[in-house]
Amino acid sequence: MVTNGFFPIQLTERVHEFAEVYTLRFKTSDPISFLPGQYAHVLAPASPPGRENVRHLSIASVPEEGYLQFSVDLASASDYKKKLAALQVGETAHLFKVKGEFVLGDPLPRQIVFLAGGLGITPVRSLLRKIVLGKLPIDWHLIHVARDEFLYQKEIEPWGGRQERVHRGGLGAVLSRTVEDEPNALFYIAGSARFVEGVGQSLREWGVPPEALRVEDFR
Repeated sequence: MVTNGFFPIQLTERVHEFAEVYTLRFKTSDPISFLPGQYAHVLAPASPPGRENVRHLSIASVPEEGYLQFSVDLASASDYKKKLAALQVGETAHLFKVKGEFVLGDPLPRQIVFLAGGLGITPVRSLLRKIVLGKLPIDWHLIHVARDEFLYQKEIEPWGGRQERVHRGGLGAVLSRTVEDEPNALFYIAGSARFVEGVGQSLREWGVPPEALRVEDFR
């Protein structure tokens, strides 16, 4: 079990999802302790430790699946993304710390609305997988907002719950209706900083109390 220090993770599979979005699966020689919804600090391959070489990546898998899964957009021209894009199956990166409060918690919520913007579906996939595998008594509603493609759509669709996939222009109407229909839900929001801030502000304006909001802000 590793919770601190740099720990090797070996790439076992790379899946091209769409555009420059890829899902990367890694295996580890020893178990890594994490909760569904958390994120990991990952050191760029073949790089020395340093802030410029470490990024936080949301974990899309759950411990029961036996691998670590991340989905990333490799379109960026940053050195970090270039090194990650060049990583080949069988090669090694390093993980440093697992953190995050974007988790189900205890006691379990009874009703959750998941609001995922683009690749914000990554930690949400982990939470939904935990709910489905554990047959947890949570009434859930997924609202996935994206510009074009909806990551994990084919996988998640059979999992049940209430699911909606909307493009950005249609989000306002969906949010307004959801707040009215599900006044007692907790709202889990994940995505870009702009998405999280904008959706959170809209929900507060529609009367959702701050204590009913859970956000992935990588703190």
